[in-house]
Amino acid sequence: MLKKLLLAATMLCFFVPALQAQTEDRPTWMSIHIGHNEYDGDLGNEMLEYEVDTDWSAGIGFHQYLSPSFDFDAILEYGYLDYKNQDDSNPVKADNSFGTKYINANLMLRYKLANGYIFSEDATLQPFLAAGLGVTPYFGGSDNIYEGQSGNDIDSRVGLGIPLAAGFDIRLSEKTKLFLKATYNRTFVDGFDGQADGLGRSTSNVDSNIDNKSHDDFLVTSVGFKFNISPAPDADDDGIPDKEDRCPQTPGPEEFDGCPDTDGDGIPDIDDRCPEVAGEAEFDGCPDTDGDGIPDYEDDCPEVAGEAEFDGCPDTDGDGIPDKDDRCPEVAGEAEFDGCPDTDGDGIPDYEDECPETPGIEANNGCPQVDFDFADVNFAFDRSNIETQFEDELNRLANELMDNTNLKATLRGHADRIGPAQYNLRLSQRRAESVKSYLEGRGVSGDRIFTEGLGESQPKIENANREERRQNRRVEIEVSQL
Repeated sequence: MLKKLLLAATMLCFFVPALQAQTEDRPTWMSIHIGHNEYDGDLGNEMLEYEVDTDWSAGIGFHQYLSPSFDFDAILEYGYLDYKNQDDSNPVKADNSFGTKYINANLMLRYKLANGYIFSEDATLQPFLAAGLGVTPYFGGSDNIYEGQSGNDIDSRVGLGIPLAAGFDIRLSEKTKLFLKATYNRTFVDGFDGQADGLGRSTSNVDSNIDNKSHDDFLVTSVGFKFNISPAPDADDDGIPDKEDRCPQTPGPEEFDGCPDTDGDGIPDIDDRCPEVAGEAEFDGCPDTDGDGIPDYEDDCPEVAGEAEFDGCPDTDGDGIPDKDDRCPEVAGEAEFDGCPDTDGDGIPDYEDECPETPGIEANNGCPQVDFDFADVNFAFDRSNIETQFEDELNRLANELMDNTNLKATLRGHADRIGPAQYNLRLSQRRAESVKSYLEGRGVSGDRIFTEGLGESQPKIENANREERRQNRRVEIEVSQL
């Protein structure tokens, strides 16, 4: 029966997936097994004779992972050993037999060949070798167990032994393995078969210790199953086994398969492009602060709703230039002027054009070219009234100022050197004020006219004669931008 089981288990090796070995993640296993025992002692050697039906055993085991190369095994086994001789040339062995029960406890260190050095840890078969120390009580023994023979009880005894094992494991599932194993128990006890020095049959020519050895041994060939009893590994202690945990190194709730949701937006961090800022699923967990349908990480203006063509920025004036690049965001303009208009089309943007509605030149700050050359207004000696001959020039000045409200006039009064200097200073101021009054009379706003009296300090020419002194009695006119 056992021989058929061994054959079936061997064939199964060719149909199972790659084995997942006993590892740190699954360190602790229990096993159950049945076996066949083969005796080797004074009465004979039945090693590998699997047809003997009465030599049976069964047991349990505990197995603990130590490292990729080593496991610890603790095996407890209950079994029955017997041997039946019939005809034999040795008169002591002829028709001699025995049967005994035993309990075998072995502690063993297992060396795994599938350790990543000899074979892959994921190999289909996981071969191993093992050795250790054991103790075996033998009890309920009897010799002459043939039917019709009169047998005698064999004294119970306890012996130490060195178990040597070889076998392999086969994975059936994550938590179940099939194993095949042969364990040779080399004991330090003689006589559990009823034959030893001074024990059992003997003749004048054959001693009772038939094989002249001080020990009787036995081989157990077993097949069984291992079951993993380790708690499922949970590296982050979140209550979700690592194999079911999408984030096995970071604690998280079950609803997110063990992954955290740091920002609490219902999207686990592992799927969240913005794990520390609450967002929306349609944007991979990122926010759209301004609600324009463009996630903040793609939005150049994340706090102001805008358009996709402008990377999420608005274009308030609709001129095709986003507000962030538009110097005049509320007035439609042109790209060459940073989004600002040039109302009069003179190539000077309105923000630099002092005459934005009238084409002008750059030299005049966008205003039309104006003839700023006005003749001096001269005065009679000790007079400040305007002579008729200067009215045409002053009228031309008034018209220019009325037509160009961005212009101002500065009037500087002068006097000749006749008379006290302080008197001449006051006289020069009156002359400048007289010209201002004339211009105001022509409709020019007084706040665009500025006067200054300089007295006799800046003569135009020498004061040598009457004509030169008349030219020095003057008001100079300067027109400029406000």
